[in-house]
Amino acid sequence: MAEENRRKLIQLLKLPQNSHCADCGIEGPEWASYNIGIFICTQCAGFHRNLGSHISKVKSVFLDNWDSTQVELMENMGNDKAQEKYEIDVPLCYKRPCSTDVQVLKEQWIQAKYDRQEFLHTEEQIYIKGFMEGHLWKRGKEDGKFHLRKFVLNEAEDTFKYYVKEHKEPKAVIRISELNATFCPMKVNSANAMQITYIKDGTTRNMFVYSDDGKDIVNWYMAIRSAKLNRLQIAFPKADIQELAQQLTREFLKEGWLKKKGPRAGDAYRRRWFTLDNRRLMYLTNPLVTY
Repeated sequence: MAEENRRKLIQLLKLPQNSHCADCGIEGPEWASYNIGIFICTQCAGFHRNLGSHISKVKSVFLDNWDSTQVELMENMGNDKAQEKYEIDVPLCYKRPCSTDVQVLKEQWIQAKYDRQEFLHTEEQIYIKGFMEGHLWKRGKEDGKFHLRKFVLNEAEDTFKYYVKEHKEPKAVIRISELNATFCPMKVNSANAMQITYIKDGTTRNMFVYSDDGKDIVNWYMAIRSAKLNRLQIAFPKADIQELAQQLTREFLKEGWLKKKGPRAGDAYRRRWFTLDNRRLMYLTNPLVTY
């Protein structure tokens, strides 16, 4: 009976709707959540385990034994039906992660779907409200240390502000429409880190922040995307909203160390950090320089 159940599972995996991970989309899932009824990849299976067995019960398709009831649950659901159930109302601003995205984005996507059920209960989607305030750890320009700072995002004002002292004027006021946000866990050595780039006085500036909570940093990221989308819709009312959604945030096309020679004949080659951002090539003395 165990072998017969495994054969049935393998046949289910061969169906087009089950051939990719239900959560990150990578081809060839080898695990399953049998109470939810989805086939998932190894990494997403780890995230499901972190949810707890009261939410998701995870098994290997090939290594574990399955009983007939569990296989029947998989037959009755499958990835396509589960996505219809748990992704009823995913906001257009919400970046659905793919297999190459950072861990915090994939992990929070899974928690949002199955634990918090944000896409069934829109009141849980605090990032689409147009206003958010809270505290993030921000890297200081002078000392390179991270300090807890208050941040305020206000879509109506088109502003993203941070405060050194909460009851004083903001230290910086950035237009939401002119900033980009991308995750940067390797640079900051934090899984919940984000790099914000913006233009000031004709120069690209960088701001590095992180949160102690993965949910918090993802909410900030999605709030920025939501505000940018809504403002783009106002600026371009006749534009296709799906096309506008492709312009909300962007990943750097390429980053890494190169050796660059100075302008004078006798100058030596020095190690510099290069970033290709859209059509702009920039170099810095190290990845965490703010400008």
